[in-house]
Amino acid sequence: MNTVWFSLRRRLLLPILGGVTALWLAMMVLSYLDAHHEIDELLDAQLAHIAQTLLALASHEVHEGDEGIAELGDAVDKHQHTLRFQVWGSEGKLLLRTANAPKTPLTTLEGFSDASNQEGQWRIFSLWDKDRSVQVQVGEDMEDRDELTVQIAWKLLLPGLFGLPLLGGWVWLATRRGLAPLDALAAQINNRDPAHLDSLVPVSAPTEIKPMLQALNGLFARVKQTLSNERRFTADAAHELRTPLAALAAQAQVAQRSGDDAERQHALEQVRVGVERASHLVSQLLTLARLDPQQPLSDGQPVQLKSLAEEVCAVHGAAALDKQITLELDAVAAAVRGNATMLQILLRNLIDNAIRYTPRGGHVRVRLSATASSVELRVSDSGPGIPAAERDAVFQRFHRGAAGQDQVGSGLGLSIVQRIAELHGARIALNDAEGGCGLEVSVTFC
Repeated sequence: MNTVWFSLRRRLLLPILGGVTALWLAMMVLSYLDAHHEIDELLDAQLAHIAQTLLALASHEVHEGDEGIAELGDAVDKHQHTLRFQVWGSEGKLLLRTANAPKTPLTTLEGFSDASNQEGQWRIFSLWDKDRSVQVQVGEDMEDRDELTVQIAWKLLLPGLFGLPLLGGWVWLATRRGLAPLDALAAQINNRDPAHLDSLVPVSAPTEIKPMLQALNGLFARVKQTLSNERRFTADAAHELRTPLAALAAQAQVAQRSGDDAERQHALEQVRVGVERASHLVSQLLTLARLDPQQPLSDGQPVQLKSLAEEVCAVHGAAALDKQITLELDAVAAAVRGNATMLQILLRNLIDNAIRYTPRGGHVRVRLSATASSVELRVSDSGPGIPAAERDAVFQRFHRGAAGQDQVGSGLGLSIVQRIAELHGARIALNDAEGGCGLEVSVTFC
């Protein structure tokens, strides 16, 4: 599976700058619309004010009996040509107008209205006096309004056009500075010696990466423990293998140099026993090497312990008969969640140890019971047992009790059993067998 890499800076910058730009554009559009509306209201009020002023003046100064139409002179201001007005008498006679106003009414409506002609769009306000003897119509070019609105909008827009790049630069610098601890942490990891697996302790770091840092330190601790276990395992294995291999070499030399057949046969028998011991030790070492890296089982499969116990007891039946040991199985149907292969190894080591250390003519009993909340496996024997003071030590690797030194073994059996029990979340305990003679090993699965 290929990893999809992406830039965290880019992923932060693009949404932030994109969002700021979109918000800025939306604000500009809203500002433009709001300015257009406010300007329209302001200029409409100005039209109404002009109309009222003209109407007040016309009612006193303009008389319908005057001959001709009074016309105002040309505009003296650049914005003045956008305004035009007319004063009409009650009989529809045009009394007064600006030079740019037509001789026909600007509108037939009263109040505010919009009109268009070949000159463009116009906003018009029409007002009668209270006697309806004089009417004033005032018009304003809409293009001038739009131009004023655009000018105001540009004055709002220009600061934003210069400010947006500055804001983008500031966001980029802030993002760069905010992510700097990640770069420092990466450099610290990159410069580390491979053997240095202590926890990372940065001088300063954001709270957001604390879970990642804790997970990384946890990984370092697990790797450190794994390497420590491997070094200890390698050292212990080398030490334990050195003794049987040296014995094999010595017995082989004895057999090679001996001129007596009986002595040679004895030496060869010792070689066979030594090979058997070394083979058993290597097998146990390989089993332990497989179990050490394992993580606790969180979702194992249901395993029927009764059928598993029957199978292991059948395999060890021949060894029990050779020593005239009674091997009993008292089991109920019980299932636990776990790994069938590991549980078989657990049973095999318990039964093998029990047969190995039980004297000729003794008995070994395997019992399996179940309750609503737990399953208990017990293996008891009539051997020499283990003193209470030594029971904690027997779980250490390569430890062998004083009572079992005459038996072929590696001192790894109970270490393997304990590790498998740990992986299955089970409890293991050592007790005296029934009657106080022998050893009983119980494994409780909850």
